[in-house]
Amino acid sequence: MRNLLFLALAAGPAFAQAPRSVAAPPADVLDGVVRLPAPETTATRSRASLAPLAFTRVADGAWRAETTLAVDADGPLALALLGEGADAWTIEVEGERGRWIPVEGAFTAPRRVQDLGDELPGLVVVRHDARVARRGRYGLRVESKRAAASGWLLARGSADFDLAAWVSTPVLVADEPIAILARVASTTAAPRVDSARVVLGTETGARVLALADDGEHADGARGDGLFGALLPRGLSGRLRARVEVGGVTAGGAPFDRSVQLAFPVLERRVVLDGRVEARAEDELRLELALGAFPLGPAAKLHVSAEVWGSDARGAPVPVCWLSRQLEPRVDGARWELALELDRRWIELADARAPFELRGARVQDPDTEVVYDRLATLELALPPLAARAGGPARSIVPAMLTGSASALTAPSNAGPHLPATLAPAFPALMLVHGYCSSGSIWPAADFTAPKLEFLDANQNRSHDQFAQLLLQRATQANLGSFGVVAHSQGGCAALHLLTYYPSPLDAATGPRRIQSVATPYQGTPLASLGSFACGVNNDMTPAGSATWLAGIPTWARNEVWFWTTANSGSACNFLTDFLLTNPEDGTVERFRGDLPGAHSMGHVPGWCHTTGMSNPANYTDHARNAAMNAAAAR
Repeated sequence: MRNLLFLALAAGPAFAQAPRSVAAPPADVLDGVVRLPAPETTATRSRASLAPLAFTRVADGAWRAETTLAVDADGPLALALLGEGADAWTIEVEGERGRWIPVEGAFTAPRRVQDLGDELPGLVVVRHDARVARRGRYGLRVESKRAAASGWLLARGSADFDLAAWVSTPVLVADEPIAILARVASTTAAPRVDSARVVLGTETGARVLALADDGEHADGARGDGLFGALLPRGLSGRLRARVEVGGVTAGGAPFDRSVQLAFPVLERRVVLDGRVEARAEDELRLELALGAFPLGPAAKLHVSAEVWGSDARGAPVPVCWLSRQLEPRVDGARWELALELDRRWIELADARAPFELRGARVQDPDTEVVYDRLATLELALPPLAARAGGPARSIVPAMLTGSASALTAPSNAGPHLPATLAPAFPALMLVHGYCSSGSIWPAADFTAPKLEFLDANQNRSHDQFAQLLLQRATQANLGSFGVVAHSQGGCAALHLLTYYPSPLDAATGPRRIQSVATPYQGTPLASLGSFACGVNNDMTPAGSATWLAGIPTWARNEVWFWTTANSGSACNFLTDFLLTNPEDGTVERFRGDLPGAHSMGHVPGWCHTTGMSNPANYTDHARNAAMNAAAAR
């Protein structure tokens, strides 16, 4: 027992070391797995409109807000009011000869009310669903007998077309040209756009930017249907953008569409200077020190680059991709950002000079915002002497993670400690997601040894979340652990496995990471600044795509995941307007997919959390039992 306790106490500090040197094979480079996504592929799409309601007091003492509603096709129509005390509001539609008709009668739309509870404390959503509504533009007025300041009207009509909006670049720094771009996509004839704007919210107020299709706002060619608005130069902070586009369909009906975006614009902290110095560290490892000029205080950075060489005919050949979370090394007035290259990658690729780095990028670890990037950098390697045993013939784990713990066994998966190192005090770690109010997993569904991670009511980046998982494991003196995670917890566990040595590496058993309803490709809800604990950039559609470009296939292969959705009735009356079916009230099925991982299937009849139309997906006792049985520990 005494020796076992010693091993357990030693296990925690052994993992509390520098972030690992991550590498990915040439296939991940050629397949684009570890390359930044094209901005247009990160778009948020919507077929709903979102209109603010500003109330003023009227003669009879009531409070009233007026707006218009565009119904773009004969058929189904969904309306919702959102606000404090919205269940006491009335909504009327302007009919013939100026008569005002209750919406229930105008559209034969029954009224349903839902308290949004922990997700949006104090807010209520009132929803009306009409089976058949006639197209046209209607005047609406919303009235409250009690004092009301503001609210929102949401409407969703035809599925024939939607609005896609995105930010033009992942280099979200104040001195970089940044544009918001939008396009209406239709399955039929393209509609005519009559109005297009961005309501830009900053930390100091709001302003309106016109969206133009003139070829002068990062919007491609004039008249090509792509609209753009350039952000004012020098603007920084956490920004919110409501993109609003309206016009007339090919059939002559009016339409409105809205997309909500949120993203940070940072002050540029570092600039790559175009130099790389390669130094031999030992028989296997080469340090590639990228030169950079500091523009702020030294802090952790995320640095990545592709290594390319030449084949026997002189044609370019990918060698590997390198990445690391690191502290810059100060060298006078310059910084050095040191990546580590295992020479066995060069041997496997049978590569020779000339070498170069491609796609070098420096990012902020907590937002994945790109501070700077360079397309190519010349790379001169020192002479490499012949090694004992000859060139490498297969990939070994140490090549993927820079670990000295396993140097010989070939692997197609992630980092594994040798089986001879029997872990002390293994456990299954149960992990919640973003802004969880507390314990979620039914205790009886999981057997010991186990522990539950708790970080209630918090908004963490994936990197912060991952380090908290490591801290929890260290505090518990775990020698190894597997993970069962809900929502963002799955992203955090995957990030930990990729970038940091931890007892997660030492887990033994079939499945190292299992997750339920994790937004690996983000969720539009992460852009709602007033939603739950606020905006989380790592989980917006654009932010998640940038983060995922740093996760190699070998790490993804350690994940087994499930997606869920409602059984017919919307999980959440509000988020149903903002998501694409099938979805679970928070995560759309397609955004819950993790390419390169193991999909365990899509299960209807479950919503994302409690208080929705179906039970919370983490209360599925049968699935929990299966995860418990298959979990690595």
